[in-house]
Amino acid sequence: MSLKLCLVCICLYSFTNLYSQEKITEANYLKEDSLIWMDYGKQEGELYKLQVIMPDKKDSLQKISYDNYKNVSKANMELAIKYASVPSGLQRLYMIRLDIPKDTLKNIINSLDANMQESFYGKNIKAHLQTKQIQEEDPIYKFPCIQANGDEFDWNTTNSKQLLILYGGLDCMGEEGRKQLELLYNQTSNNNFLILVYWPCSSLEQLQKLKKEYPFDYIFISDFKEDASPMKIKYGTQATPTCFLTDKQHIVKVKCVGLHMERFNKYISRTK
Repeated sequence: MSLKLCLVCICLYSFTNLYSQEKITEANYLKEDSLIWMDYGKQEGELYKLQVIMPDKKDSLQKISYDNYKNVSKANMELAIKYASVPSGLQRLYMIRLDIPKDTLKNIINSLDANMQESFYGKNIKAHLQTKQIQEEDPIYKFPCIQANGDEFDWNTTNSKQLLILYGGLDCMGEEGRKQLELLYNQTSNNNFLILVYWPCSSLEQLQKLKKEYPFDYIFISDFKEDASPMKIKYGTQATPTCFLTDKQHIVKVKCVGLHMERFNKYISRTK
């Protein structure tokens, strides 16, 4: 069976304008959003089956999968923009804010009524627009946090130490990623290098549960502000883990999504 023939059964269409005639309501947003991701899931399922029976076509199928993801991401963005005037649409707009130019995002927010602009996500998007997000060669931003033991985190304890700050992600990096991170930590001097894991959780109890689930020697912190946290707005994070590797003066040398040990190794001295 040829790859071309197999792909006939997969609906590789653009998601962009599938449901554009719907009225702007919360219910319709949820329906359209569900349809987009359901269709994407079906396509990915078919591609996975083809990879199993046609392993020699893996590269071609992965390219199609990547193109599908680009299509669904584009549709996701367009749907969020279209439905920004309803709560779930505005929430999704906040989730993809990093992929939208600030001028465009500003125009969208300014087009909404006062209630939506002053809603939780309306305010957070405004804060994002008014804030310069941390990039490489910027200093870190030290904000009030609580440790898993319930004490306020003292940023002074990080003075003159190199930091690797993670925005969540110990779960989604998988066992292999956790092993790589632990190896890195064990091969450095704790007097010179610390790993801080910020968790976007809502309570101390949740933070303590995560600490038990991942019993590493890293420092677990949170401010329990979730989407309103400076970790989201000032640091400019969304995907987990987003990593910030600093030098000893706390200037960010690497900002990346996911673990990129090859980039970390350029700045970290392994002393053990």
